[in-house]
Amino acid sequence: MAIHRVPLVLLACGSFNPITNQHMRLFELARDHMHSTGQYKVVGGIVSPVSDGYGKQSLVLAKHRIAMAKLALQSSNWVTVDEWESQQPDWTETVVTMRHQYGRILKEYEQRTGMHNNFNGNTTFLPKASPQLKLLCGADFLETFKIPGLWRDDHVEEVVGRFGLICISRGRLQPDRAVYESDVLSRHRQNIFLVREWVQNEISATEVRRALRRNLSVKYLIPDSVIEYIHQHNLYTDESERRNKDTVLRPLTKQAQQTVKSLDD
Repeated sequence: MAIHRVPLVLLACGSFNPITNQHMRLFELARDHMHSTGQYKVVGGIVSPVSDGYGKQSLVLAKHRIAMAKLALQSSNWVTVDEWESQQPDWTETVVTMRHQYGRILKEYEQRTGMHNNFNGNTTFLPKASPQLKLLCGADFLETFKIPGLWRDDHVEEVVGRFGLICISRGRLQPDRAVYESDVLSRHRQNIFLVREWVQNEISATEVRRALRRNLSVKYLIPDSVIEYIHQHNLYTDESERRNKDTVLRPLTKQAQQTVKSLDD
């Protein structure tokens, strides 16, 4: 008797400033791990760059981050770039982006009666199980749940409870400890998949930007096509590093405003 695996789409949200080989490597690691569970079949991956409204220092315009991500992912036949989040005038909560993407995935699923057009354009029969969407992240992402005012409790509950997380280990961070120390994460630990990356890869966008500002080589850290784009558009200079320097991250100000509003109500 054939076992019907749950079709799964992986979603990565973030700055991608710029996208690096490490960002793309996360998708491959996550797909291998989820396939190894015997329960899932990864049918697609989505890179969703944050909007300019995020307000993070050194964040270059979304149009550039989108263009670089598309160039980098030309080599992938299953991971795509989605522009919806980046085009929003304000910063969008991660859970809102997940709702949007999941709604789009379900709509596509329901529109195809017995058929499914997967992410690389091939048509295959739909499995019986409805598709799922899980958030793909690095181990440092779990640490953000501890930052006061950054996350709403109900949003954390929905992200990990309704959708789920696939977290890739990075450096010396201990994602299993982060799960243990959080009541919400511990409650939904069955929906959190911790993946150990045994081939260590410490590429970070921060270090890439620093090297670019100092006119140092970043070859083999990011795709050649992205390097060429950066040079063509003169990105990641001393000037761009000062962008949003005195700006408070939009998640912090937005959550504070919502808290004040709820108290007034």
